Amino acid sequence: MLKQTSIRDTSIMLASTALVLMLPLLNGCKESASKTARLDSEAQEYVQLAVGLGQRDSDSLDFYSGPQAQVSEVMKHPPTLPSLRESAVRLLAKVEQVQPERDEEKVRKRFLTRQLQAMVGRIDLVLGRPSSFDAETKASFGVVVPASYDRAATAAVQSELDKLLPGDGSLAERYQAFDNRFIVPPKLVPAVMARAIEACRTKTKQHIELPAGEAVSVEYVRNKPWSAYSWYKGGFQSVVQVNMDFALTVDRIMNLACHEAYPGHHTYNSIRDVQLVQGRNLKEYSVQPTFSPQSMLSESIATLAADVAFPEQCRLELERDVLFPIAGLNGKDAQSYLKVEALVDRLHTVEPTIAREYLDGRLEFERAGAELESAALMAHPEAVLLYMNEYRSYVATYTYGRDLAAAALLRRSGGDRNLQWKVYSQWMSVDPQMEERTDSSKVSVLPRAGGG
Repeated sequence: MLKQTSIRDTSIMLASTALVLMLPLLNGCKESASKTARLDSEAQEYVQLAVGLGQRDSDSLDFYSGPQAQVSEVMKHPPTLPSLRESAVRLLAKVEQVQPERDEEKVRKRFLTRQLQAMVGRIDLVLGRPSSFDAETKASFGVVVPASYDRAATAAVQSELDKLLPGDGSLAERYQAFDNRFIVPPKLVPAVMARAIEACRTKTKQHIELPAGEAVSVEYVRNKPWSAYSWYKGGFQSVVQVNMDFALTVDRIMNLACHEAYPGHHTYNSIRDVQLVQGRNLKEYSVQPTFSPQSMLSESIATLAADVAFPEQCRLELERDVLFPIAGLNGKDAQSYLKVEALVDRLHTVEPTIAREYLDGRLEFERAGAELESAALMAHPEAVLLYMNEYRSYVATYTYGRDLAAAALLRRSGGDRNLQWKVYSQWMSVDPQMEERTDSSKVSVLPRAGGG
């Protein structure tokens, strides 16, 4: 889904430093240096605005990981939403006027421009200004979801499931009964999660150099609209919160461990921190607004984390031979279980279409729930709809965004496992922009990204 626009390596930064030292002798370089200084100043102003918006609307800020002293005033006295909007529009105009000459500064300008455009759109929504699902996804994430999902492809997946799922009743009811056989007892969830995170970290370290001292801790919570959340604290430390209100199967725990920790959100945030914030002093990456192209990238590639780390056979061996015993489950049906899970997973493409109809007022709550149940086999779709009520178009990041990222990963790697890891890690360490996207008319029901 994502175009990689490379920020050049540290040798360029060293060369730039040497150039600055030579400025008294090179008058022609003064303009470039002043533009760099302007971007530094405006990047800091952007951080202040993002944190201020987070104070006014907590859903709008994923994390801030920089020094608290730099944002203490805005946290104590956040501007009003109209004031934040006015400041964001003014800052956006300033950034757009900058005409940098160096490639890395052009990338920086583009990043700040798109982030600020998304911020203005989000403030408008929080202020209650009318908007459609498509307008929101375009403003926040730079994408427009296709008008509908591929119903023929979805029907083909459901037909395969119909042959695999035993029992009577609707397909959704039969899937739920099947899925219930693999739910981990709540008291054993921490042990399974700990072992899954350990396996994900071990696999990730074979391909990605993690910062020294990085670590993930896990908290178990309730009464949240999401199943899990990775909160980056800075200093290469993340807290993964797991919602115990949701029933967790072995495969779901495995997915969460990879998605939230390794090589997903925690790894992504830590790599960007060490390379971009600390390595290059790009303060704009010390903050992540929830509704932004930056968040779109983070969420989209995190949805691929488990598939990149554990292709089909490796996944089966880990779950059947390691995680199932810890969960107190018999692994004899693990292979058929994973086959069913992989098929159901391919039905995620229906969600943004139903979300659009629901959020734009063309489907009421009950009918939207019925469609999620029949099309995506959600036995209890109420939780998903409540999530949509709060986070609205964010559903596009882990559904349509996932398909775009999976298609880009396949295109760039040609299916080669080692190249997949290389591409995946590059998405973390540079600033991939969103221009390289799969043609939306060709995205239907994609298989898991590395399954095979």
